Amino acid sequence: MSDLALAEALLDLSALQQVGVRLVVVSVGSGEAEIAQRLIDGELKWGSSVLDNPKKTTGVLDRGQLALIEAKGADPLSAELIALATSVDASKLIVLLEQAIREEGVSLHAVSRERAATWTGNSRELFLTAAEACAQGIHRVHLLDESRQGVLLDELFSNEGVGVMIHSDDYLSIRPISAEDIPELLAMIGRSIRDAHLVPRSYEEIENSLSDFLVLTIDDNVVGCVALHPYPEDCGEVACLYVKQNHGTAGYGKLLVAAAEKRARDLGLPWVFALSTRAVDYFVSQLGYEPVALEKIPASRQKRLRESQRESVVLRKKITR
Repeated sequence: MSDLALAEALLDLSALQQVGVRLVVVSVGSGEAEIAQRLIDGELKWGSSVLDNPKKTTGVLDRGQLALIEAKGADPLSAELIALATSVDASKLIVLLEQAIREEGVSLHAVSRERAATWTGNSRELFLTAAEACAQGIHRVHLLDESRQGVLLDELFSNEGVGVMIHSDDYLSIRPISAEDIPELLAMIGRSIRDAHLVPRSYEEIENSLSDFLVLTIDDNVVGCVALHPYPEDCGEVACLYVKQNHGTAGYGKLLVAAAEKRARDLGLPWVFALSTRAVDYFVSQLGYEPVALEKIPASRQKRLRESQRESVVLRKKITR
């Protein structure tokens, strides 16, 4: 690592140590950077260990120190390193690389262990090894660009991070909403309601139709929602589709609509509809819906739409079994 990159990393390590994160640092470089002296200069609490002695490493950690292992010339994801990580029950294995990993010019983010194990693109060997580390009990392997300023903190303390993460746990999930999620949901969609993109909803309205709602979570943080409101006329309305602004380009809207459609399929509903003022093109081109006349949806919903005076386009889709 360059002197600047190393200095940035040590600042991040100091911040992590101050909030109680247990750290094992394995230096695989030439040793020219004199990392031990840098730790002293940075006033980090640390102690030395070796790659093949997890008991000694655990002892250093139990004393509240960072465990420093100098393994010059070792592979950043060697079998020995993975064995050490599993032995000390590490939840994350972080590798600092000379440059960011990209696939056909596109930055990657989260890749499941199953997908990484069959990777055929760039950095294939790295992905396969990371997948093997996950299979052995490491929840997440992070592959980071060492030259990016503040890369460790940006990766660990944001929902989506800034590097590539190979994971074996539930990073992204779509689940039924709980009562505890309602305040978060109302806060999340508030801006869209204010701008008249979504129909206003109260706490009580959501609570009374709780079983209709699904939320998308990233690392247990709610970042999107959708509702499927069933009607006696054997159809369902896909409604309240929203994804937080800083997650809006990740394809989560499509995942949420697919989840609502699956629920409709499970309920035996032959078709669904949606009402939109601004996302008509998205529903048509990306989700396979088609505009239809207002009279094609249940009379009760027609009545409420007329009363609201919203100029919504009615979109409909057949649900295939």
